[in-house]
Amino acid sequence: MISNYLYTIGKYLAPSQRDEVQKEIKANLYDYLEENFGEKEYTENEIEEAIRSLGHPQKVAEAYMNNTRSLIGNAYIDTYWLVVKLVVIGTAIGLTVSNIVSFTGGEDAIDFFIKLFASLWQSSFSLIGMVTVIFAAINYYNPQESIIEDENWSLSLLETAPEPNDKVSITELVVESFFICIVLVVLNNLFVNIENLGINIIPIANMTYFKAYIPWINLLLGGWLLTNIYLLIKRQWQKQIRVLRILLDITGIVLALRIAFDSNVFNLSSVTDRLGVEASSNQWPLLTSYIVLAVFIAVSSFELYQHLKALFMKRKV
Repeated sequence: MISNYLYTIGKYLAPSQRDEVQKEIKANLYDYLEENFGEKEYTENEIEEAIRSLGHPQKVAEAYMNNTRSLIGNAYIDTYWLVVKLVVIGTAIGLTVSNIVSFTGGEDAIDFFIKLFASLWQSSFSLIGMVTVIFAAINYYNPQESIIEDENWSLSLLETAPEPNDKVSITELVVESFFICIVLVVLNNLFVNIENLGINIIPIANMTYFKAYIPWINLLLGGWLLTNIYLLIKRQWQKQIRVLRILLDITGIVLALRIAFDSNVFNLSSVTDRLGVEASSNQWPLLTSYIVLAVFIAVSSFELYQHLKALFMKRKV
């Protein structure tokens, strides 16, 4: 009951102060229990009395934070800034890589940097706007309920604290989302227009056929990115999110296998024609591509196993 009470309070707090405040409230609860009932195993009624002595979770949380009205509430503001930094930096790196690769010797360097700066400026404002709209909508459609002054507020409003295997790794989500942003930008700004770059690039993949897969790759990566943002907000795995990630992982594995075995996409003859050598002695570009796909499939399969295991264990309990 105490863990559920602390978890519900944490829902109203900014992530940066959540742990510290929860520790302080937990200490206050046990101080109350010890002062009133001594050191022992406390009953549910005694714990309930201690909880009610502090008050409604939202009221307790608001005592620790600034209650000024804002477009994005305190519970989401830290995650909002994290996501903004994530998508802006990831997109900036992706755009920089794309523009550097597409840079030709005949292009004026000043024009190149002006074009790059304009592209970064425009994309940054667009991304910040989209992220702000998303978080504002989340804050609007999940409003903080009004404070309940009644001392007999129902304990049924307490949310269940997540189990250890349902907690998310913020670091993993940030790193994964960062690279997803880079891949999305590079994929759509470099590879889509690779035939028009005029650069001597070894065509490991036939872009004419590969382009057909890009919308599906965008949908897949976009789905992963959105679920990551949701997890950064909620800070725990939920059944429906695990099911969604399972579907995304299966889709990703099927798509990777489809691309790997599409003879029209990976055409080694174009590599040998460009290099003027025998195919048997220059299979490293194709081999590298297959290794990347194999690693992706292995990682997705492991994640799929982890989600299925978590769902099975929860169902068993």
